[in-house]
Amino acid sequence: MKSDNKSLANEISAVILGKLHGLNAKSAKKLIKAVDESAKDIVKKFAKLKKDEANEQEKDAKKALKKAAEKAKKVAKAKEKAAEKASLDAKIAIVTNAKAVAPKATAPAAPKAAAPTPAKAPAPAKKVATPAAPKAAEAPKTDAAK
Repeated sequence: MKSDNKSLANEISAVILGKLHGLNAKSAKKLIKAVDESAKDIVKKFAKLKKDEANEQEKDAKKALKKAAEKAKKVAKAKEKAAEKASLDAKIAIVTNAKAVAPKATAPAAPKAAAPTPAKAPAPAKKVATPAAPKAAEAPKTDAAK
């Protein structure tokens, strides 16, 4: 058993044995042996289940990859057939002296919307003229000074 599994088995048996007490030595030895074996079995089954789950997830991932590959092949095949048909149509048009027919669009073309006009930037805010307080150093002008 791996060291991780051994430590897990020891933890399980320690938890179980911690709850059991009050037996004589002979009965305790039998009980300890039974608990240790049961803990080992539990850990083995736990490890097996984890391994099985990991294998199952790996199989699922492989299946998903396989499905994706098959889908990609189908898409590539469809594109190849469309290209061959377009090539054949072009050759027929050349031979028959007809105008080359554009391949049919899968969806009708939507009318082009008019280009949106750029939004005008808001005009800069005008400064409000505030009356300046008269300077203390300036003397008010009188009629005589004029």
